[in-house]
Parts: sequence; structure tokens; C-alpha cells
Amino acid sequence: MSHYLEINDTLTGDLLDIIPFCSDYCHYWYCHENNVEYGGWNGCHEHPYDDECRECGTLIKGLEQAVAC
Repeated sequence: MSHYLEINDTLTGDLLDIIPFCSDYCHYWYCHENNVEYGGWNGCHEHPYDDECRECGTLIKGLEQAVAC
């Protein structure tokens, strides 16, 4: 499970990027250190693939399910 910071276009509101975190703690501190508005808890997301927490570098285990075509 992971937490997300969603980056949206200020004019259209379109989703531009999703930054993953291993915890709400890392989410909060990343926002604080980078002058980004912390929009509150945004967790319990199933991450589709392994990734690193943008704040502390901890591995976020993804689902890594193979999709048959």
C-alpha cells in the first residue's frame, strides 16, 4: 500500500503526475520540504509496480500482476 501526492494542472485540474510515498509521514515531510501544499491523508493505494518512496527511498512493493493479452 502506498500514499500519493497528486500533481494537477492549475488551469484545467487535469492530473499531471502521481508521486508515491511509503507513509503519510513521508508524504507530509516531502510537501513541507518542497513548498508543496499538503492536501491531507491520501493513502491505502495499491501500487501497480515496485517503486521507491520519493521522500526516504524505501521500497514500495507493487502488485506486479502479469496481464495476459
